Order: sequence, then C-alpha cells, then structure tokens
Amino acid sequence: MDLKYDDPIEICKKEEGFSGIYYNAKYLAAMGSNKHLVRYDTRLTEDGYSPIVEAVDADEIRPSAPKTAHNIVLSDKVEAYVNLAWRVGTVIRKVDSNYHVKLDCDGKEAHCAFYNVRLHHEWRDGSWFNPGSGSQSSQATTSAQGGQPATEGSMADTGDQGRQPKNEGD
Repeated sequence: MDLKYDDPIEICKKEEGFSGIYYNAKYLAAMGSNKHLVRYDTRLTEDGYSPIVEAVDADEIRPSAPKTAHNIVLSDKVEAYVNLAWRVGTVIRKVDSNYHVKLDCDGKEAHCAFYNVRLHHEWRDGSWFNPGSGSQSSQATTSAQGGQPATEGSMADTGDQGRQPKNEGD
C-alpha cells in the first residue's frame, strides 16, 4: 500500500477488545519497515480535545473502505458506524430504511440509519475482498470524507450521479 501524508485510512487494532472495529484516521509517516504513525479522526486523548497520534503495525492499516452500490439485506456482513467507529456485524432486521445490526465485537444490537451501514470488505494483499462471497470485489472510489458516514439524507453512491449522458457521435 502506497501511503502519503494525510491519506485517509482505517485502523483495526489487533489488541483484545478492538477486533472488528475500524477507526478513521490520517496517515502521517513511516517509522521503519513495519510501523506507521497515524492520527485518529475520532479517538481523542484523555483531555477530550486532541486526536490520538500513535504508531501502529502495518497489518493494522487499510485504506478507507470502498463505497459500493449494494442493496443490504438480512444476514449481510456489514460495518455499522457506532460510537465513532465502523464495527463489523450482521444485519438481523430492517425497519423502513434503518438496520438492526448484531455487532461482532460485543454481541450487542445497534439500530443504525441506512447511511451509517456499509457492506463489509476486507483488505488483503492490496485488494478488497467481500468475505461473504469469498470473491474479490473491484476497488471502488472512497468517500471524499475519508470513510466518514454520509450526511443524513444522502443516497448510496451508484457511480451514475453527476454524469451527463453522451451525445451520439461523442
């Protein structure tokens, strides 16, 4: 993964209690061959004002997850934006445009608006994989917000928004 200063990334710590939890962060610098300095977007120091800056192992970093146009259904493996992080879980109920997700990290159920739920993908060997199907997904464009959830009322990115139809002869 070729990272540059201030690139949006996600961190999934390998420590107990952090499994399946992805924190939005910015890449700062390499610290040798396997360590990297990162600044979290939402994890703050004890004073509650400054973002945490720490060295993390290379295998704890992934690019911001891809946006996908996917109709999420019951039993899909997803990531739900809960308590300032993306948490892996399974859709157990859908009510209107909202989802109830059973979180893998603690087994609790989270009620999430549609814009705070995305299909779960894993980053392996420089490519995105959908672990639900075992197939490789195409790498998609990440959000301009660096993996932050979309604002309320925004729709899923289908890739067709903002494109003008081609005129014949173009």
